[in-house]
Amino acid sequence: MWRLWFCFFLLTVIRTPGQIISTPLNHTVCTLRVDVTFADGGRAASGVRVQILQGLANAAPMQVVMTNSSGSAEFPGVPPGDYRVEVSGEGIQTTSSDVIHIEDGRVFMSQMITVRKTEDPSNSAGKNGLGNFVSLAELNVPEKASEELTHGAAEMQHNNWKKAAEHFNKAISIYPQYASAYYNLSVAYGKLNKPEQQRDALQKTLKINGNFAPALVSLAHLEVADHKPQPARALLDKAVLADPNNVEALALRARVDFMQGQDQQAIADAQRVHEMPHQGYATVHYTAAGALQRLNRIPEMVAQLKLFLQEDPTNPRAEYVRQTIAELQGQTH
Repeated sequence: MWRLWFCFFLLTVIRTPGQIISTPLNHTVCTLRVDVTFADGGRAASGVRVQILQGLANAAPMQVVMTNSSGSAEFPGVPPGDYRVEVSGEGIQTTSSDVIHIEDGRVFMSQMITVRKTEDPSNSAGKNGLGNFVSLAELNVPEKASEELTHGAAEMQHNNWKKAAEHFNKAISIYPQYASAYYNLSVAYGKLNKPEQQRDALQKTLKINGNFAPALVSLAHLEVADHKPQPARALLDKAVLADPNNVEALALRARVDFMQGQDQQAIADAQRVHEMPHQGYATVHYTAAGALQRLNRIPEMVAQLKLFLQEDPTNPRAEYVRQTIAELQGQTH
């Protein structure tokens, strides 16, 4: 039974960022504001991607918004609990926050997150990879196009995805080389359940800036959903080259390798993820366990399953994993 169970789980589970936050009964909800600043001073501009994740060991992606012209993003209606936020975008290093605890009864909370530009020489991604460098085209954005991007980002904060898409399309009509507008448009189309338009917007983003890691990873997710692991792998290779510390890209690449029977590569990427902060990606150990199983390295497989439980002890499948560990350990005695 357990042998089949691993394959079923790994081939069917796909992370789905952007889900709407649910509100538990009898609790006060909070508005969480995230202020994004640069390590060398100043606030981020509009259009930076901010994602909120719920939980600790295996934080689940809940909602994505874009910063406004002041470098802020707001998440209304957040219930009490523990959260993290992840900031990414063109020209910055993907950055995760520490745990944000929202107490019951709190109606407003602000959190500041400091990020580094990818061209910053103190940023390891800038030294070891291409980074998400801002394209020359992005430096020549007309003011009216930038204003449309800001208006679209504001609509995204209120989940007005159709209106947001309209603003991003206006920005693109003013300045067709606007990579950030195309990327934000892809997010809006994803929310509107328009995968073909989402794919087209991502492809146009990458045509302008081929090293934009968030767009590469998003397009790879679409390829995986369409059961096309080979093109997904090529996109993820490029994303990891652009941003070597991109945990999402590495975790997804490990899963894609497992799908293609490339077990050693899957284990290697899982190990790289484990060596970095990887809240929300405990399932990478599950991927490694499946690869080790196929290599008949059962003790190491058990160790990966234990890491999975350690990082995500309340996962709905945790009890089944415990039973599997007990069965495997029993076979070795």
